[in-house]
Amino acid sequence: MYLAVRSYCRPFYQPLRTAHGPWGQRAGLLLRFEDERGQVGFGEVAPLPWFGTETLAAARDFCDRWPQQFSPTMLNFIPDTLPACQFGFSAVGPHPKSLSQAWERDLPLDDVGNNPCDICALLPTAAAALAGWQALWQAGHRTLKWKIGVAAVEEELSIFRQLTNGLPSEACLRLDANGGLTPEIAASWLAACDRAPIQIEFLEQPLAPEVMLDWLPKAKGQYRTAIALDESVATFQQLQQVYERVGNQVIYVLKSAIAGWPHRLLDFCLHHQLDVVLSSALETPIGRDHALRLAQMFWAKGIAKRALGFGVAHWFVDNWEVLSPEAIWQQL
Repeated sequence: MYLAVRSYCRPFYQPLRTAHGPWGQRAGLLLRFEDERGQVGFGEVAPLPWFGTETLAAARDFCDRWPQQFSPTMLNFIPDTLPACQFGFSAVGPHPKSLSQAWERDLPLDDVGNNPCDICALLPTAAAALAGWQALWQAGHRTLKWKIGVAAVEEELSIFRQLTNGLPSEACLRLDANGGLTPEIAASWLAACDRAPIQIEFLEQPLAPEVMLDWLPKAKGQYRTAIALDESVATFQQLQQVYERVGNQVIYVLKSAIAGWPHRLLDFCLHHQLDVVLSSALETPIGRDHALRLAQMFWAKGIAKRALGFGVAHWFVDNWEVLSPEAIWQQL
């Protein structure tokens, strides 16, 4: 097997504002694999260090030191401290850690991820959401996500009331705080969600991971609105540790592109029958297609039936959504 690595950088139309701060572009690595028969496949390494993964510099250093010619058996030596690299190299196939046990062109995606009704779309932040939801609704999305914790709570709660009163009654809304709330503000949001005129599917990661699990037992049972975890369970090791403490009390939002080996993630979720949302890490279409293959496996096993969190393509300036993996590679 032969490896080539290229860096990419994709700017957003406008900075994505979260509790982690403004985010103007997505950077990562694309991997090109070619076997001795000339078959070509692609993988992606898309770290999010503020979620607990390796840094992009560490991922690049690892890939640069990886032999250009290698055997798939060497994949066992990729450490758990490099979860984004594990996901990227899982695309090699066929081998025990492969996503598909086949090259990407040999396994169709079927209908997973192709129906907008099955995809949660990310709204613009702050007041821009009040008008921004309409185009996404017209495109067929019925589940929407809105980032909170980026402005004063009074301002955001006012926008929230306008948004939920303006959305169609059949809309489903997810709120994502990216760990930016205090316990008091989280309580205000949960109370507001309980009073909302439309379905609020869950409040995602209201508090930072280091305080989230201590607060959770105090909040559970006081509100109807479900609580989901994201930053707390970004990598497989984090997921294991959190599950030992909270079990099935929460919804698990999992970004497979940064969670490590896909087969391990699937086996764990299946064994424990977790309530899962599979979500984008704002990876390229190459990483997204691999993530959707994993979603197909989840769906086939009867888990992760909630809307997939992959409605983010409209945030990017480029035209990569309509390009083949080889065409994307040639642009780098």
